[in-house]
Amino acid sequence: MHALLATFLLTGGRKSEVLGLEVSDIDFDRKTVTFRPNQWRRLKTATAHRVVPLWPQLEEILREHMIGGHPLDSLLFRSPRLEPEAMIVDLRKALDRIAVQAGREAGEIRTKVFRHTYCAVRLQTLDNGAPVASYTVSRELGHSSTTMVEEVYGHLGRVRHRSDVVEYRTDD
Repeated sequence: MHALLATFLLTGGRKSEVLGLEVSDIDFDRKTVTFRPNQWRRLKTATAHRVVPLWPQLEEILREHMIGGHPLDSLLFRSPRLEPEAMIVDLRKALDRIAVQAGREAGEIRTKVFRHTYCAVRLQTLDNGAPVASYTVSRELGHSSTTMVEEVYGHLGRVRHRSDVVEYRTDD
């Protein structure tokens, strides 16, 4: 579950996009994650086919997740209960357990919150030394314009910190 949540938080991917990732969509050499249609799912729009950065924190987590090797055309996150291989389709119970452990109500955490979080954090990063452009972030999220980023996801107050990468700090 750790690697799955990290992938949501560190890619900004939609639920079906992340759950439908195949091992071959992760390119450790190029440091990229590719969202593309495949046998497991389609994409929401034509602009949803995209390549996003494989941030160092996610690279470390996914390398550990993939220890032992998986066939390139297999799902990165497969349902533990279904044979043959099948895509996870419902995360609500798992997210409810996480919410309750965090002192929140069941139902408060859904995958869309991770997308909002990614966008907010990504807007605080640098791109070649300058603040990242809304255009860049909108493309990473699979949007055809910057409107959604600027009006819906980009609900930042005053930016206090700029980083070269998207990452999250946790207390283990």
